[in-house]
Order: sequence, then structure tokens, then C-alpha cells
Amino acid sequence: MATLWEKVYGIEAATTIANSMGDVTEMYSWDEIEQKFGGIVTELLPQPDKWSELPVFGAVAGDKDHIEIPQEWGYPWIYKRHDRPPGQSEDGHERHRLMVTAIIEKGGRVTLEELAKIWLRDIDPDNFGYLLGPQDQAIYYSLKAGVPPWDVGRYASFPGMIGTSKMMIPVGVINAGNPDQAAQDALDLGRLKDQRGRRDNYANEVAAAVAAGVAVAFTPDATPALVIDTALAQLPAPARREVEQALEWAGKVSDWRELRPMFQERYAGRPMSNAVEVLSGATANFLLADGHVEDAIIQGVNMGRDCDCRAYIAGGWSAALRGISEVPQRWIDTVSEQVVDDPYTVSRRTPEESARGLYDALLNELESSRKRVESMLALA
Repeated sequence: MATLWEKVYGIEAATTIANSMGDVTEMYSWDEIEQKFGGIVTELLPQPDKWSELPVFGAVAGDKDHIEIPQEWGYPWIYKRHDRPPGQSEDGHERHRLMVTAIIEKGGRVTLEELAKIWLRDIDPDNFGYLLGPQDQAIYYSLKAGVPPWDVGRYASFPGMIGTSKMMIPVGVINAGNPDQAAQDALDLGRLKDQRGRRDNYANEVAAAVAAGVAVAFTPDATPALVIDTALAQLPAPARREVEQALEWAGKVSDWRELRPMFQERYAGRPMSNAVEVLSGATANFLLADGHVEDAIIQGVNMGRDCDCRAYIAGGWSAALRGISEVPQRWIDTVSEQVVDDPYTVSRRTPEESARGLYDALLNELESSRKRVESMLALA
């Protein structure tokens, strides 16, 4: 059984790897991935001239060093051409890193206001368009203009998308063993990016499911089935039915590759990064991988559409179950070497350094809980 430290370190390594590896295949269909890369992707790859084309928006940079997509209101969306080396971060993992920083500096669970202050302090707006993108611009400039953090999610770009959940695995870590509190914290912190109550928008509920799954995976008797059941319990009925459909498909296939055309047909013509779709695919990958880290990441990376987000969840849950020993060292070395002089990231901590800070914060939380329980029992 993995120790507490091994789980925390495993999560930081696995999520960094999953996001970087999946960013290479993101936006392609599963068959386009196989055609472009000569089969499934199993290694961290470079991305030369990133953002030279934006097929989703029909925009091409040409000889320009960046793309600007004008908006009716607010700042234009900016994409800056650059070369990404193997192991570099992407927008979702930058949000993850901001959450990690907030938790480390607090030494425990954080409030929405504390997280917002880290965004304002650690984001360099000149770097928008490299790693952080349009939805992050909307959050940052709203906060900068004085919009209260709990209202920002009402105005953020891409409502209902998975971007909220890309902050939430550290929330599961700091609430290790307490999935109910992890879910509640996620619902609160998610207001920085999205809002509950809009029709067909379950982004914050999916964030709660992701955090709760991580938290319960820390418990000694955790299994993949327990992680999935705990995550499902956070979802409203429509979202839960969609994830359960994916699990039903996973139960019928003999190989994870057979899932890919099912998902492609099911979601054709829909927004690529819908939170429920991503959770559905990630949960199916996690189940078929039986919570093994390398397999879960590779499946998520090669499913098509929003590959990095799917791999982030499946790989993060798996690492919370099984720890750092299941994360290939070659992958750890690549992401650890890349980040130390990254010119665009919000944090240059290696996965191990981030894990040390999270681990210390988690020990603080556990000690506080122990003292509270002991003091109350003394009165019983």
C-alpha cells in the first residue's frame, strides 16, 4: 500500500505528465491522433510553433507572432506562437499550480478569496496566450477590476466546460480521507470559474466529483469502484446518467480502444470540453485501467477531443490510489527538468517540490483535525 507521501507525490507527478502529454493530442479525434503520430502516444512530445493554427476558431496566424480574436466585450483572446518542449505545462495545469501555491502558502485548506489573491499576484498578464488562455484572462481581469471572487464565475468564458475541474485535484489532496469536505470546498472554489444553476451546466458539480474521488482514494481500503461511486454521488441526475452510460460501455468492451468510436459518435458536433463528457471518459478510462497510473494516462491521452483533461482526472485518481511507484521515471524526469526555467509558467516548482509543500499542508490539516477530535471526545 502506498504511503501518504507516495500518494501526494504520485498525484503531482501524474497530473503534470497527463496534462503535458494530453495537450499534444488535444482537439484531434482518436483516428487523427493515430494518423498524425503513427499510433497511440505514449511519451511526452514537443509542440513546435504552438498556436500557428487554431482550427477550432478557424484562425491562422500566418507570419504573425500571435493571434488576436476580437470579442464584443472585454479583451481580445490572445494566442502567442511559441515552441513547447516536452513536459511543458498548459492552461489547465497552470490553474492547478495556482491552487497548489495557495494551499502551500496557507498551510492547509484555502478560501475562494485566498485563491483569488494568488491569481492576482502570480499571473503575469504579459504571458497570456502562451500557457494561460482566454478563460483565464476573463478571471484575472475581472478580479483586477474589483469583481468579488464569488461573482467572477458568472462572467467567465466557456461556462459548463471542464476548466473549473483542472484546479480541483489539489483540493482533494488537502482533504485526503474526507471526500464530503473535498466536494464542498470544490463547489465553493469553483465559483472563481463557473456558476451553479445554469441549465445543463454541471462544471462545479463535476469539480466536486473530481475532488471527492481524490480524497477517498487516500483511504486505506479504497478501490477504483469506491472512487467512482464517491464521484458519482456528487452529480445531479442528468450528469450522473451520462457518466453511468460511459461506465456501461466500459463494462462491455474487451479493450479500451473500442471505447473511442463510441465516444466520438456520442459527442460529435458538441463542445469539446464539456465537463460531463470529460468526466465520463475519464471515469471509463480509470475503470478500464483498474486505477493503474501509466495505463490510465495513456488511455486518456489517446481517446480524442479533450485529451489532457481526461488524462488529468484518470491519472490523478490512479496516483491517489497507487502512488509514485506507478509513475514512469522517464516521464517524471522530463517534466521535472523542463519546469525549472520555464519562462511562462506561474510556478517553477518541480512535481516533487510541489508535493513536499502539499504534504506538509496536509499534515497540518490532519493534526488540526486530530486535536479537534480529541478535545471533543474529552467532553463526551
